[in-house]
Amino acid sequence: FKMQRASCLVNPRAGYETELNYTPTEAPLNLAVVGAGPAGLACATVAAERGHKVTLFDRSPSIGGQFNLAKQVPGKEEFYETLRYFTHKLASLPTVSLQLATEADASTLAGYDRVVLATGVVPRSLSLLGWDHPKVASYVDVLQRRGGGRGGGG
Repeated sequence: FKMQRASCLVNPRAGYETELNYTPTEAPLNLAVVGAGPAGLACATVAAERGHKVTLFDRSPSIGGQFNLAKQVPGKEEFYETLRYFTHKLASLPTVSLQLATEADASTLAGYDRVVLATGVVPRSLSLLGWDHPKVASYVDVLQRRGGGRGGGG
């Protein structure tokens, strides 16, 4: 134990329940959230609960972003439950429009009051001797069961 405040990868209020309070907005906005990974999902659901109209975009056909890789790692199966939670949460919020398999570009986002970019990470590339060897695979390659030889982010 380091006597530090606990936090949560998915719930920004964890450990801050008395400090971070979401109150209803007095000026509802039409928001676009780009990226349906953990950050985009949290942003979209909290914004909708506060009274904003939200369109959540992701170019993938499913929500979750990198969680869809993480949930495949032995011992990380709890990420399935996180995605199940957000699936049900989104369905319960009538002011969220989910636009999956949709690339959000400047013309798509032009009519929104605000745009939140929650597009996630790009896996690091390796810069080690031998990174390009055919037997070297990135974690993305391994979890997506692709051939290796790229050494980095897939």
